Amino acid sequence: MIEKISAEHKARLDEIKKRLKEIGSKESAFIGVEILFYEAIAISRNYGDDQNENQLLAALKKLEANQYKSTKEFFKKSKQREIVIRSFIVQFKTILSMAVKELSI
Repeated sequence: MIEKISAEHKARLDEIKKRLKEIGSKESAFIGVEILFYEAIAISRNYGDDQNENQLLAALKKLEANQYKSTKEFFKKSKQREIVIRSFIVQFKTILSMAVKELSI
């Protein structure tokens, strides 16, 4: 299990969290959220690919399997998709907060 993340990665995860707030949950801006999400996964992979040992990666992969996949579903109205996107962003920010708070040096 990873116990600490570097100061550089902590700062970048904080920056990602702030950027998520700026982007918002509009359907048209979701590609930016996706890029930040996969950047966070890339950062977490620096601490190992084993989800049993890397709790940040495990949390992000669980989010991808549950919330992220539902953002790709077909919706009749963009407002419906924006609600799902907002839920994904909230969960993503929660995971980032946990990582910064509990795993930082």
